[in-house]
Formats: sequence, C-alpha cells, structure tokens
Amino acid sequence: MKTIIMVLGAPNDEYGHLSAIALDRLYRAYDLAINNDSALILCTGGQGDHFNITDKPHTYYAQNFLSLKGINPARFLPGIPSKNTIEDFSLSRKAIEEIKPDLLIIITSEFHMERVQLISETLIPSINKFFVSVASSLMDSELKPLIEHEKIAVNFLKENGVKY
Repeated sequence: MKTIIMVLGAPNDEYGHLSAIALDRLYRAYDLAINNDSALILCTGGQGDHFNITDKPHTYYAQNFLSLKGINPARFLPGIPSKNTIEDFSLSRKAIEEIKPDLLIIITSEFHMERVQLISETLIPSINKFFVSVASSLMDSELKPLIEHEKIAVNFLKENGVKY
C-alpha cells in the first residue's frame, strides 16, 4: 500500500529550534513512520515573518529532526515551502497526485484540524485521507489565542470558500 505521511509545518525560532507545536506534530509523524516503514514523508513549511525567519525553510528543520530520530532521508519527498495552510495543499497537490497514494495521512494539531479538513477536501478531494490530530502540549493560555484564530479562519473559509 502506497502511503504518504504529511506533517504540516509549524513555527521555529530564529535559530531553527522547533516550537512545541512543531515537535508535537513531528513526534507523531515519527511514531507513524517507524510503524509504517514503506511510507513516504512529506513535510510542509517554508519561511515567513510569523513562523520562520531563518535562511532555511521549516521543512529543513522538520526533516532534520526526523532524520536525527533515525528516519531514512530517502523516505522524504521534497519539502513544500508553504507559507500557510492553503499553500500546504495547493503546493503539494501535484506531487501527491503524481504518486497516487492509497492513503494520505495528514498530521496537524487538534486546534487546527477543522481548517485542515476543509482545505484538503477542497484542494485534493480525490485522495483518500486519514486525519491525525495531535493534542497540544501548550499551556491553556498559549493555546487560547490559537483556538480563537482558528475559529475566525474556519468561519472565513466557510463564508468565502478556499481560494488558491
């Protein structure tokens, strides 16, 4: 069975240190990857003022983390230098559709899942998807603004549709 594990990008700091959100997602990706050794891995995340101001894309740090944990770099698809969730799927669509996976496993944070489902169902509707939500290790005070942001973003998408 052809499987792709797609781990969505998250912030890193100005030194490339992965945020708690990124680590939560990457540990889940690692767990899935070691239990499915034929799955390819697709990391997303480029550069942007609000999540990565280094000279390397977030995918570099994500793939490096997984490689250091023991994942064979040959399993990585080229990273997607996306700046947001819509680009995660619009920029990866061609590669995903060319591979024609039997299953695309999409990993993101629990608070982000509704938006991810809306966008992915619009942009890659014919791909068989399995969504894996990761509980956040953030404190409630850190999580609250993210949840509020997601509510606004989801409402916007529901009212305006996904534009790419």
